[in-house]
Amino acid sequence: MKCPNCGCLKDKVLDTRQSKNGTVIRRRRECLNCGFRFTTYERYQEEGILVKKKKGYIEPFKREKIIKGIQLASKNIPISYKDIERIADIVEQYILEEGKFLVESREIGYIVQEELKKLDKMAYIRFKSVYEGISDIKELENILKEVKNNN
Repeated sequence: MKCPNCGCLKDKVLDTRQSKNGTVIRRRRECLNCGFRFTTYERYQEEGILVKKKKGYIEPFKREKIIKGIQLASKNIPISYKDIERIADIVEQYILEEGKFLVESREIGYIVQEELKKLDKMAYIRFKSVYEGISDIKELENILKEVKNNN
């Protein structure tokens, strides 16, 4: 912790106390260079991961949106909720491992598509066609050919 008096980065903690509600830790410190005493406070801050959407706007990352999208794509297909949660876990793990606080929605969509492709071809086709906004029958035929050729 940088001393507010001399700027030195070396100090020792004299006292540590937790707040009554347990959300803040107060530390009394002493600079090892000039002897100045000062107080710091620590709080847990959940890093908010943001998602940049195709149209350019940014919104908070919501795991529930991934789960809902997969559930819609796999309606009437025997995919367990456990598998759906596993895919959401993979997406979250990717974001955390990359250390990103801003992730493109296309990255999330790509991961979900790849995992669905391994799990169920029909769910993959449904998800991809909605996610990529497929509105042309030729594009849909290309997806079907891709799936058929990878079997």
